[in-house]
Amino acid sequence: MGKNAFYASFMIRNVPSAPFIVVNMAFGAARASFPLFLAGCALGVLPKTALVAFFGGSFMTAVSGDGVWTSAILAGVALAWLGLMLAVREVVRRREAARGD
Repeated sequence: MGKNAFYASFMIRNVPSAPFIVVNMAFGAARASFPLFLAGCALGVLPKTALVAFFGGSFMTAVSGDGVWTSAILAGVALAWLGLMLAVREVVRRREAARGD
């Protein structure tokens, strides 16, 4: 974590983890580079923030039963997001296997 502060900070913000304060204290204890940690944190929170900002209203419309197309679009976005996450996980696994970890 201390050696790859940007990558670790970016990834930890995209998975369910401990509250921000706990994660931040762990990075401090690991003596991670603050600018790299901050950049990784800033970019790491963007996907979840974008999902909430752009699809929050659409989700409420779909739940209220007003939008069939909205429900279909939300389902498509959710499947695309799941596919992206699975693809990234596979890439990370292959890199780790190639390094011999």
